[in-house]
Formats: sequence, C-alpha cells, structure tokens
Amino acid sequence: MKFNAVSLLMAAGAALAVPIVERDNSIQISDFWARASAGSSASMHFVVTDPNYPEDTPTDCNLIWTYGSSPKESARCNNSQYFIHFPDGAVDFNQFTLGLERVSGPISENGHALLTSGTEWSCVDNPESSVQLSCSYDGVLSMPV
Repeated sequence: MKFNAVSLLMAAGAALAVPIVERDNSIQISDFWARASAGSSASMHFVVTDPNYPEDTPTDCNLIWTYGSSPKESARCNNSQYFIHFPDGAVDFNQFTLGLERVSGPISENGHALLTSGTEWSCVDNPESSVQLSCSYDGVLSMPV
C-alpha cells in the first residue's frame, strides 16, 4: 500500500510541474498588400506578428506567382515558421481566403481570414499602366488561430 501512495504522490507532483502554456487566440497581419500586373504576375506582401511566438515574429511574408492560379503549396513566410495557403483555391484579389499555419512549436496554430474588396480590404482596378489590380488592407488584420 505504501508503494501505491508514494506513486500517486509522485504522479501528482509531476503533473503540477508541467508548465501551462497560455495561448493568444489570434495573430496580427500588417503592411498587407497584393498586386496583379497586366502580364498576369501576382505578388503579395504582409507582416505576421504572433504573440504566441514573440521570438520568431514579426516576420515578412512575400509571394510571387501567376495571377489566377494557386501559389506553391510549400510557400512560407521568411522565417520559415508559417505555411501560407489559400484554402478556397486560386486567388482572385477581390475575394479570397488567406490561410496561415504554424510549422512547429508547442502551440498549434492554423487560421484563415476571408478578404473581400469593399471592406478594410480594398482593391483598385488599373491604378498604374503596368498594374491591373492593386489591393491593400487598411489597418491590422487579426486572424483567429
């Protein structure tokens, strides 16, 4: 019986020693813009700040691909810790879903945000001779994860 009581006390002590990781439920996306050129090239830029991973962020995220198709599935932000994906398929800057997934770490994160022109996400047709469509986010986007 002594063995069982000691074992229970040791197990309880070990359970209490495990650190509790507090989690913030959103990441911040700033300096967010996208452009499509007349030659069908697309580019996108944004900065991710993640309160769950302050040592890894902020980090820039940059993409270049053919507009109307999906970017590479292996696209990541510059620090290599966030996959960038588009869950609804090929991107139309007027309306699309941006997804981010944390690659590693003790806190799992997988979020997405729908961007629709006419909201904080605004798009302008033909703002310059070589630019077919230019869009930007007014403010900081909070993406739930």
